[in-house]
Amino acid sequence: MERYDVVILGGAFSGASAAILLRREQPQLRVLIVEKAEAFDAKVGEATTELSAMFLTRRLAMWHHLEAEHLSKEGLRYWFTNDRVTGHANASETGGYLRSAVPAFQLRRDTLDEYLLATAVREGAELLRPAKVRDVQIGEFDHAVTLDDGRAIACRWILDATGRVTFLGRKLGIIDRNDEHPIASIWCRWKGVRHIDDIAARDGSLGTRNVGSRRLGTNHYMGFGYWIWVIPLGNGETSIGIVFDKRLIDLHQSKNRPADFISFLKAIPALAELLEGATPRFDDLRFYSHLPYVSRQYMGNGWALLGDAAAFLDPYYSPGLDHAAFSVDATTSIIAADARGEDVRARIREHNETFVRSYHRFFRAAFKDKYYYMGESDLLSASFLLDTAHYYIFVVIPAYRLMKKFYWMPVLGPKPAFISYHLMSFYNRRFKSIAMNRRAVGEAGVRNDARRINAYYNLSLAPFQMALRGARLWMFAELDNVRLAFKRVFRRRTDDQGTERLTVPKALPPLHR
Repeated sequence: MERYDVVILGGAFSGASAAILLRREQPQLRVLIVEKAEAFDAKVGEATTELSAMFLTRRLAMWHHLEAEHLSKEGLRYWFTNDRVTGHANASETGGYLRSAVPAFQLRRDTLDEYLLATAVREGAELLRPAKVRDVQIGEFDHAVTLDDGRAIACRWILDATGRVTFLGRKLGIIDRNDEHPIASIWCRWKGVRHIDDIAARDGSLGTRNVGSRRLGTNHYMGFGYWIWVIPLGNGETSIGIVFDKRLIDLHQSKNRPADFISFLKAIPALAELLEGATPRFDDLRFYSHLPYVSRQYMGNGWALLGDAAAFLDPYYSPGLDHAAFSVDATTSIIAADARGEDVRARIREHNETFVRSYHRFFRAAFKDKYYYMGESDLLSASFLLDTAHYYIFVVIPAYRLMKKFYWMPVLGPKPAFISYHLMSFYNRRFKSIAMNRRAVGEAGVRNDARRINAYYNLSLAPFQMALRGARLWMFAELDNVRLAFKRVFRRRTDDQGTERLTVPKALPPLHR
């Protein structure tokens, strides 16, 4: 039986990155990658954040590839709609005013994954492709991998980088669905999508409200129970997808998914402007009926789950590649310590506690029931500003300015982060409550036109300014919520007297519950 130090199941982002780091930093280790696909497809996951970009540029040294094959990312941008919105010009907008000072990228994932895998091979990793794993026998730093062709391979470490397949996690029975967050997604790539900056240039007022490129940001089109991403790709195509809460949107029950997908998109006036004359690639249409899941254990004695093989939460804020980068960096560091002869059992326990804690904190602080207030421009903008300020102040700025390197600690993973966790959880609950009060009195989405909120992405004062701006929006929303409370009492009294009830505006796409 042939023996390796490390066998990696899956050769895309997580698997290839782990192989690159292991071969560069522990060249004495024999590393094998087993990849089942003859070629990677254009999977979703096209945007980095500031930290996953730092991992790619400073940890993996991929600047040359990213600049040559991919697009820069100019932060996040949000558009809102109501009955008065006719296009981008009069839709409420929140997003960067200047170009971002911190590198990030819009990715073609198939191109990136192929390049990373080829780099891993150049660094000395061995590759079996296409090759499929039939079975894995887990021991104590001693495992056996059986391939479909009958070959048997022994190894000290086995790393699962199989993505949503989570081969090892399911075999061990440690993967749980997150049913508290019942979201689904449908998406595909489009050709001929109009350039939003050209649309703005033809409209004098819209063009003057921004300095940086709107198109290069990840544009979000928001509504009650859903959000839509629009991401430009380096080959001229555009990735467009819907993520929705199944408690609020019925799109997962569609009998004609392509037609309903297009109808949903074109029911939003601003987005319809972009899609004028564009054509979807229906051969690329994908659907996930349930997105979030998490492992109860990330690592054991000689095995580990990387990236999406361990957990997936929500593509909002693009945290997937952050999570992959954190888990890869932390795992390879522990393997390196083991290779030096250190006892790594305590580090494995810390790894499990930190990553599982990060997932559940991040979910409850930033995502739980967020879809209930996604259709409110001031509430969602306040959340975006406050969440982004936390990310910059406690994650991005320390990495760039203090440690001056990529660091493996996941978001809200450290025990002392409980303060941020409780604050974020609190305002997330408050925003949902305010949004539901607005819907109850017929004021849903009334702030979604003719408003502009600027954001800035840098490593100096901008994060603190965003925190203050978000807190101010929150304060005004709370004060207005007092008025809503009185309005609800008044409406309840008039209802008791037989007066007709106020109705909720219907400025929403079809298939809305």
